[in-house]
Amino acid sequence: MRILLIPALTLAVYSSQGAETGDFSLNFSARFEQQPFAVASIEIAQTGGGVKRLDLKAPADKYELLDAAGEVEQSDGRIVWEPPSSGGSLRYRVSINQKRKTGNGGRAPDAVKTDRWAIVRLGDLFPPARIRASNGADGKSYVSLSGPKGWSFETRYGPVTGMPVPMPGKRLYNRPTGWLVAGDIGTRREDIDQRIVTVAAPKDMGFPRLDILTFLNWTLPEVTRVFPDFPKRLLIAGAPREMWRGGLSAPGSLYLHIDRPLVSENATSSLLHELVHVAGIHSAVGGGDWIVEGLAEYYSLLVLKRSGGISRMRFDKALHQQREWADRENGVLSHPSKGANTARAVLVLHELAGELQTRGVSIDKVARALLERGEISPASLQQVTEQLLGAPSTTLSKYLSD
Repeated sequence: MRILLIPALTLAVYSSQGAETGDFSLNFSARFEQQPFAVASIEIAQTGGGVKRLDLKAPADKYELLDAAGEVEQSDGRIVWEPPSSGGSLRYRVSINQKRKTGNGGRAPDAVKTDRWAIVRLGDLFPPARIRASNGADGKSYVSLSGPKGWSFETRYGPVTGMPVPMPGKRLYNRPTGWLVAGDIGTRREDIDQRIVTVAAPKDMGFPRLDILTFLNWTLPEVTRVFPDFPKRLLIAGAPREMWRGGLSAPGSLYLHIDRPLVSENATSSLLHELVHVAGIHSAVGGGDWIVEGLAEYYSLLVLKRSGGISRMRFDKALHQQREWADRENGVLSHPSKGANTARAVLVLHELAGELQTRGVSIDKVARALLERGEISPASLQQVTEQLLGAPSTTLSKYLSD
């Protein structure tokens, strides 16, 4: 346990403050150093003492407290900061490199900082926190990024260069999230279906930026038709071969390994799968991960069929392959769900789609209704389907009976 008392630091005010209401602004900034670290800071500009406390989830093995204006304590995996009423800054060092499990039991990096580039989640640079603020206080948030000379920074908010970039959001503690690609990188950007799509990856690795944009020109409009609230900006972070081989979604962005094909031999698509997660199908409760993963995989097939990427015959063959996989490896509806279990989920959802279709209802309405409810679970799936059909689903009754 350590408590620091440091005079308030000089702070640039990025928006006007209301002394009476306690309004404030937060500037989240990070500088990438030569080592596999970034020095990050959270600066508060305020005049009325709107922010009383920030309580950050910050394990000591990843976040090293450097200094702060006001009072700060790091213990039990958290940093608790009480800034001065006039504002100030909290600084800490973040360890960037991290690994995740692979299918063969090993581990591979999904966040890396080298001398030339970095791929990392912004949400790891700026951890989640509980905020205590004055009643009626309102906050605005900004993000600033810097590094060695010549580095570029691509985020879900657009490129970050020079002045702090404002971040939309309604939360008082509105931290940066989504993937970040930084350094000596190649970037391609295009307006697709009224969305700004950016594909960024380290240079000279052969990442197929234009192939992806071409693919999205005919598939993304179908995704947004199903999910009209799809983010207005999308960043695709291209990962080199030495990194974790797969796809990972985050708010307004996704990670895609260079060796992932746009369409696999079984006609599914890792890219489309992750786009469904970006659209909002990502958080399961009450044992609903099979629904989340099943919808993402099923829509990767549906979007290809509807957009003309694969024929009906190819679509049917893909479902047959999913059935063979699920039967061969005894796939079940599980939480969490992957592999043969997700294949089984695809088959159940396809059967449900057929039942809905006979009653003139699209599976799209089910997906949108689940998003509107804010939770994805077997119970919510049953409730939504019953409302649309006017009676309990025979498909779900068969597979979800006690």
